[in-house]
Amino acid sequence: MIYINPFEELMTFLPAIALQGFVVVMILMVAIGTLVDMAHKKNAKYFFINLKRAKASATNELSGSQKAKIISKTIASDILTTSELGRGQRRAAHLLGMYGSILFWVASSSCLSLNPSIPPSIRGFIVFTLPSIISGKLV
Repeated sequence: MIYINPFEELMTFLPAIALQGFVVVMILMVAIGTLVDMAHKKNAKYFFINLKRAKASATNELSGSQKAKIISKTIASDILTTSELGRGQRRAAHLLGMYGSILFWVASSSCLSLNPSIPPSIRGFIVFTLPSIISGKLV
């Protein structure tokens, strides 16, 4: 199983454009579902009300470079490294699972258009085994 690209097997009776279209439709469905969920829970309304309150209570105006610095610091510490989880095994497990899953999604999507000149054993390792090892979900 590790050395077989299931998308390659599907391409024997389905055109590649159909599989690629499926991936695009799935991405659109996730985006639309997220937007519908946000509208249902009224997250945007809450966000804009808080934004108005924060601007009204601001004591000093930040420059563009100061805002960019705060945004990049927040992305680096809170989003990419999940610093809110603290140190230890919980954080490591979360990071490995998250990045392994992301790598699996990217690899599976790229598998539809992966260069056929790459040997199947290497393609299978890149697409299926490597993300499983990273996320710790290798069965």
